[in-house]
Amino acid sequence: MESIQSFYNRKLKGYTYDQYIIIFVVLTLFLPSYVSLAAMVAVMIYLIYTRQLAEVIQATPRGKYAILFCFLFLAVSLYHQNLFGAAQCLGLFFVAVFILYYRKHINHRLLTFIIDASCLISICCFIWGLMEYWKIVNRLDYPFSDLIIMDAPQDRINSTFYNANFYAMMIQFMVLMCIYKILHAKTLRRIVFYTVTILCNLFALYLTGCRAGWLSFLVTIPLMFFINKRKKTSIVMCLIILGGVIAVLINPQIFPRADNVLEYFFDRTDIWKTAILGIKENYLFGLGPNGYYLIFDQFHGPLAPHSHSVYLDPLLSFGIVGVMLTGYFSWPVVKEVTHLYLHKIDVELFGLILCFVLTVLIHGIFDYTIFWIQTGTVFLLILNAASLYR
Repeated sequence: MESIQSFYNRKLKGYTYDQYIIIFVVLTLFLPSYVSLAAMVAVMIYLIYTRQLAEVIQATPRGKYAILFCFLFLAVSLYHQNLFGAAQCLGLFFVAVFILYYRKHINHRLLTFIIDASCLISICCFIWGLMEYWKIVNRLDYPFSDLIIMDAPQDRINSTFYNANFYAMMIQFMVLMCIYKILHAKTLRRIVFYTVTILCNLFALYLTGCRAGWLSFLVTIPLMFFINKRKKTSIVMCLIILGGVIAVLINPQIFPRADNVLEYFFDRTDIWKTAILGIKENYLFGLGPNGYYLIFDQFHGPLAPHSHSVYLDPLLSFGIVGVMLTGYFSWPVVKEVTHLYLHKIDVELFGLILCFVLTVLIHGIFDYTIFWIQTGTVFLLILNAASLYR
């Protein structure tokens, strides 16, 4: 009983009412996406009821332009009869308001709790994924120990994240959070816990069959240690990664779904060509989210939910105007992040944020998994964590 009381005092006691609300919403990000959306809608209702909404929006430099962005592209989506895109813009609005609310109330203790809780819950997601894989192999009549990963989405684990590729991006984020915690760990017990958590998540990543999910680790894991002046550890990580790459080159079959990598790559290039044609026709304001689905038939492209590129899909969805507007209201956040490193305020947090960004940019070469309420919100939580030093 004393240990429970001690845990409560250290981890759960002493937050403000608003911070408890933020914690609740963050925990829902590891449940099915509709639960997260419902929690953010509830936050919106709470802010309206308590008359905090205007204050929350004004508290962030250029925050009102993020709200303007959501309603502008709601209108664009409706103009193009893109009803699913319009619904996504409403979802963006709820996410934007929640992130502005989070920025207003974030502090060191809350950020630490969010990262700790995320790492811990990722083990629960891993266990759920194992049970999911067990059901898949039983249905397909394969031995569990063969670790066969199929191509069909319904035959790859997604845990609570709707799609295997979304889960893969969440895993990449969780691994980086665990490394961040290892850099802060003061006891061997905590280092072991976060190392085991990383290994569980990497095994889950293998079971997702998401090949692009491994690419970011080639850069981000050594970089996390290098930025924090752990150069020897960074070199060791590089050697381990190099050994893994050599092993895959010698025996490609150990890599998930290795037999059809080239086939899927050429499918991606066909999707990208189709997206570029759509961008040329709608380069100013785009078509709203889910824009690729509106034009693939027109340009005889492959059927896909999006353009599988973080570099093309924003242009197709939001056009040049939307991308420039995003850059405008994001610039204060960029300055907050670079300030952490230039003035040596919190180099560990800077490294975590930088590696989150690189994860999106590298994984985003082949997929667009960041545009989802769970992955996108976790990314924005870490990206905006620098605001605690305002």
